[in-house]
Amino acid sequence: MVLHEGTHYLACLLTGTRVSRFAPFSPNRSHDGRLVLGYIRHERRAFPIGAIIGLAPILLNPLGLLFVTAFLTPLTLQEVVHPTVEVMVKAIFASGFLTDTPLLATSWVYLSLSFALGSVPSREDLSSLPVLLLIFGGGILLIGLLRIGSESVLSSAIYDQSALAASLYALPATVAVVAALTMWLAGRVIRY
Repeated sequence: MVLHEGTHYLACLLTGTRVSRFAPFSPNRSHDGRLVLGYIRHERRAFPIGAIIGLAPILLNPLGLLFVTAFLTPLTLQEVVHPTVEVMVKAIFASGFLTDTPLLATSWVYLSLSFALGSVPSREDLSSLPVLLLIFGGGILLIGLLRIGSESVLSSAIYDQSALAASLYALPATVAVVAALTMWLAGRVIRY
């Protein structure tokens, strides 16, 4: 929660948005009964600033995960951005990283889970997502149209956008899936 709300706060600072209240971890119930773990109250901003603030966790936390992984593990930034199963197994498991440096490995696992789970958007974060996706997709399409010698501009633009998203979110998505499965299995074990 601290990383999630912290990215909203950082986006407010970078965009010059006035923050009236920042509670990075303050578990409470909202007026409609939902559990709220943290929040930030800031002045209302028009698009695109409001979208940047709302989607900051989706954009910044995966980057944090990539940099933490490149910094704390034997993997290079290039290997982290373009992960393969073979390289991950060799560098993380077969190299002895987990057993030879348990404190470093534990720190990496903790930070990876924190960044991955901190990138999950709340309902409020997603309010401006459709418009932002249209603008982002339009920008990719425009760049593709300006390319000289391209035969299929639309397919090239879609491929470029998909490749960018896949490379940035492959590791965070894997960590989030492993964390979700672990919590699900732990919940089943505790119930029995």
